[in-house]
Amino acid sequence: LSFAAVGSIFLLLPRLRLALEGYPLTDWLRDALAVSTACGAATAPILWLQFGSVPVYSLLANVLVTLAIGPMLGLALVGSLIQPLLPSAALTLAFLNGWVAAYIAACARLVGGLPFARIGSGAAVCVLLGTPLALLALQRLPRWRRPAALACAATLAPALLVWQLLPAAKLPPPTGLRITFLDVGQGDAVLLQVPEGAVLVDQGPPEAKVAQQLRGLGVRRLAAVVLTHPQRDHIGGAETVIRRLAVDHVLDPRLAVSGPYERAALAAATDRGVEITETRAGDALRLGRLRLRVLWPDRAGSPTEDPNRLPIVLLATYGEVDALLTADAETDVTARLLSRRVEILKVAHHGSADPGLASELRELRPTIAVISCGRGNDYGHPRASTLAALRASPGLSLFRTDEDGQIVVESDGRRLSARTAR
Repeated sequence: LSFAAVGSIFLLLPRLRLALEGYPLTDWLRDALAVSTACGAATAPILWLQFGSVPVYSLLANVLVTLAIGPMLGLALVGSLIQPLLPSAALTLAFLNGWVAAYIAACARLVGGLPFARIGSGAAVCVLLGTPLALLALQRLPRWRRPAALACAATLAPALLVWQLLPAAKLPPPTGLRITFLDVGQGDAVLLQVPEGAVLVDQGPPEAKVAQQLRGLGVRRLAAVVLTHPQRDHIGGAETVIRRLAVDHVLDPRLAVSGPYERAALAAATDRGVEITETRAGDALRLGRLRLRVLWPDRAGSPTEDPNRLPIVLLATYGEVDALLTADAETDVTARLLSRRVEILKVAHHGSADPGLASELRELRPTIAVISCGRGNDYGHPRASTLAALRASPGLSLFRTDEDGQIVVESDGRRLSARTAR
């Protein structure tokens, strides 16, 4: 970002300053507008690629803080120089500088809190970036062509504004518990939402573009990202999610066996300063009324052990409703973890053959079961024996992402409802 901003100052600033000649602006305001426009145009593509959105009012924010940057840097420099000789005076300068920094932070919060302060649409970002270039091009047009160009701009600008203000086709925020089983093909990605925030359990394969799906659902921040075990179909999209969305915590089992997608996700978390927690059976996480209890794994295993037998298995509890999220752990693991009823069951391992499933269903007695698998997958999931066991379970409603698409289950802590995308 810094290199792009400095490069834009050298390349664009002289032309933008020239374009602002003749307007009733003071010299410092003209320079502030030119610098802010140049830097904003250069850094916007990087911000969009990295975070999926671009600030709209950065020009206003920069103008508000322009006069404070010089004093802040000057006070910091003088304070660092005199600190060895006059520590008390340096401390006084640091105190004063704190107020200048507080003003800058307040401006950032004020502008960032304005309505529609960010846009994430690719086309809208291109229009935003094209505005300073259009101004430069307008200066080069013959005077007799400028009215037509301005008329076109006057037509496009309101259209873009209406487009951005139109409500997006997304679900309203949850009033209770909402569990969304994302359609990721042959893989897993489960989004748990409550009014206080969201947790993402697995992120599907890279081609599922889970980060993009989350943004389409209006999710911009995750309280936690859970990497159940290091396999592509479960955490292949984790790195992009961590880089594109604001993430508070990453939960990882830190098994003895690892893989490139886990390493990439953890590296992204480290780069962005996200806390990484090694997760074991007995750990718990609370988010409002939602409680996540880790049932498995109880160890790191060995480098030769199958990671499908050591994933993070979660019990999500909201009021009187329990959801068992098994990842790829089949009944040879899960049968000994829980011996009471759950209302929602994420069927293990995409519905693969599991001889102990019928017995476990008699123990758990779920109301809703969900299989996450890809249409026409090479593994034959879900297996006929698994489907037979699920269909034989009394009072069970079965959903499959390969047939139903995205599946949404909602609860107020007592009652359940489910709907599908197809």
